[in-house]
Amino acid sequence: MPLPRFASLAPERRAAILGAAAEEFARAGLEAASYNRIIARAGASKGAMYYYFDNKEDLLLTVVADLAERSAAAIGEPDEFTDAAGFWRELRALCARTVAFFLTDPVVAGLAKRVLAASTESALGRAVAEHTRRLERYTADLLRAGQRVGAVRTDLPVEFLAHLLTGVGEAVDRWLFARAEQLEPAELAALPDRCVDLFARLAAPDPFTRNHAT
Repeated sequence: MPLPRFASLAPERRAAILGAAAEEFARAGLEAASYNRIIARAGASKGAMYYYFDNKEDLLLTVVADLAERSAAAIGEPDEFTDAAGFWRELRALCARTVAFFLTDPVVAGLAKRVLAASTESALGRAVAEHTRRLERYTADLLRAGQRVGAVRTDLPVEFLAHLLTGVGEAVDRWLFARAEQLEPAELAALPDRCVDLFARLAAPDPFTRNHAT
């Protein structure tokens, strides 16, 4: 992660550096990304960059952490719900905000695609795995809230359901980022509903009729 000196920079300078790095990593990936090109785009010097980061990998991890923080802020939390229909409505809203965040900016989409392709043995892969574990815990908490209003089945361990839904979400992400530029607007608009349908088939008490998911 960045050296403490990076945190002392003005917010706009941090954003400029991370933005330039995100563009390069999204375009070329970690191995092929040019540190010199990042430095030039950020309007910094090589000495300054090594003053803020140990190496290119350290910079990438910082960019990915920033992406995770921005995505969490943009996606937000579900509103309160008091019944099964409200649970599935809020889940659809979360899916819609997720799709909007990751597809509005081509750099964000490109960077996310690179992150998903990271080797599990790399530092980035390990960071992604930790993020996935946090996402599973968050999903489990959301499912427990759904169980309290009758929206989520109780015949399977909630941790198992959270693992299944997180895996489905990752599969959707991989499919989407590989085809985002080719999808028609109508297909993108329908994606949140299709995701919720998939989740309901796994998690709803009657997953094949999905009475509360529509």
